[in-house]
Amino acid sequence: MITIDNIIELKTNSKTERLSFATRYLVQINFTFDLTVLSDSFGGTSHFCVRREQIEKLCSDLTEMKDRLSGNTNLEDNDSDANLCFQIERYGQVYVFGQVGGSYEDNYVKFKFQTDQTCIEPLIEDFLKLLKYEEPTTLYETIDYILWNEWDPIGINDIAPREEYQSYTPTIYNLKNIGADKELIVKTLHKIETETMGLLGNIEHCKEIADKIIKLQDTKKNGI
Repeated sequence: MITIDNIIELKTNSKTERLSFATRYLVQINFTFDLTVLSDSFGGTSHFCVRREQIEKLCSDLTEMKDRLSGNTNLEDNDSDANLCFQIERYGQVYVFGQVGGSYEDNYVKFKFQTDQTCIEPLIEDFLKLLKYEEPTTLYETIDYILWNEWDPIGINDIAPREEYQSYTPTIYNLKNIGADKELIVKTLHKIETETMGLLGNIEHCKEIADKIIKLQDTKKNGI
């Protein structure tokens, strides 16, 4: 499981209509959100769990619907009958409706509101960024994940190809594998930043990353 702390929001032009996904964590291929809906005077928040493939299909469907100005797609919670549906009509109206929380719960909310097609593109972009997260399963993958998502000395992990820093993963993995201390890992990361990449470097950030790598459990060391 990896913890993810971000919010994906359907940006409407109204203060009384809101749909947001507060991402909490990823377990294998399952993303869990706190889903919040506000529609007129009604609102609610509940856990909402979906698989990676469901989000991929949602993005694909919404892209096609945006281009055609027609169609509908839905997203269903894997743990309850909670659901979301997006429908676009030919003049660009977008209807969002569904249910927050399972009907077996004491409190659940059915909702529906209208917005327009300008909200769709940012929603797709934010979900595609979320799909870049993958749960690592080995020590090597975990280090690679840290270098990409947390070290990111150039600040491009939201726009660059996933392999941008992967040439440095073997070096840091080997240091961890032989039991190198924090000082050596910090020095190596900083050297890559300043000499290989030609950046000014951030020694304090390198120390933070080295701390995370030092604390990784050896039980994950089960192969590359």
